[in-house]
Amino acid sequence: MVNLTKWSGLVATIASLVVIVLPAFFRVTHSQALTSLLAGEVAAIALAHSAYRASSGKQAAPLSIVAAVVSGLILLVSPLVLSPFDPFLTIMLGTSLLVVVGGVLAGIDRIRGGAAGRQTGAERLAGN
Repeated sequence: MVNLTKWSGLVATIASLVVIVLPAFFRVTHSQALTSLLAGEVAAIALAHSAYRASSGKQAAPLSIVAAVVSGLILLVSPLVLSPFDPFLTIMLGTSLLVVVGGVLAGIDRIRGGAAGRQTGAERLAGN
């Protein structure tokens, strides 16, 4: 589960970085661009922190999990409400779902985390 959390956190971080720069390529409203920028930044920081903690052998912090899931949900709803046009909407929905899934997987790892989630990276490597 640790490797799944680590790699999903990395993919979700990259997806949230795409969300940040996406309004630069489409003509969107100011409020949509600001929402994408702010929520995307919070999601990127929270997911990168969770991926870092997973790769270093620690469980994700609860605040990072909540921040990632809430930011992902905001990103998921915002294009439906603020800028519902086709190419932007499709890309935003896809990347927002990746962000939400990354946060949810970090939460599942936090709840279900076994002994591998509580080991340091050096302890895991020594065991292999």
